[in-house]
Amino acid sequence: MKIRRDTITGIVGLLGCAFMLYMTQQVKQPAKLLEPGPRLLPYVALTLIAISSVALIIKGYKDRAIEQKAYYPKGGVLKVTKSFLLLVVYGVAMNFLGFILTTPFATFALIHDLKGETEVKPLAGIIISILVTAGLYCMFVFGFQVKLPMGTLFG
Repeated sequence: MKIRRDTITGIVGLLGCAFMLYMTQQVKQPAKLLEPGPRLLPYVALTLIAISSVALIIKGYKDRAIEQKAYYPKGGVLKVTKSFLLLVVYGVAMNFLGFILTTPFATFALIHDLKGETEVKPLAGIIISILVTAGLYCMFVFGFQVKLPMGTLFG
């Protein structure tokens, strides 16, 4: 029986979660931290990744009889490379301009980069980008009590 890519990805995700959970237990935090604060972030991320991994394993098992398509369709490597370079530019721009100025533009660009054949109206992309930026800002600043980059030009 051939194992589907979904199942392999789910298993690797669960193994990665187990390793990262072990590694987060090794980090010693100062006693004066406001809890839950920054210690909560890895556990939230690991929980989401673990849930997604289990879902992929279940999907791979259910779809085991269905023939798989090619992993990268025509132009797929170029698309992945373009998305990666977009994230690199976002990281560099955030260093200079800060989180609040760069994240809406990066989110908008990623929405249009990853949309595939789906049509996304520009107004919907703008609204989603602003909401995602606001949600991330609130999650990190208020929920996890993590300072976000202000940028060297404005900080």
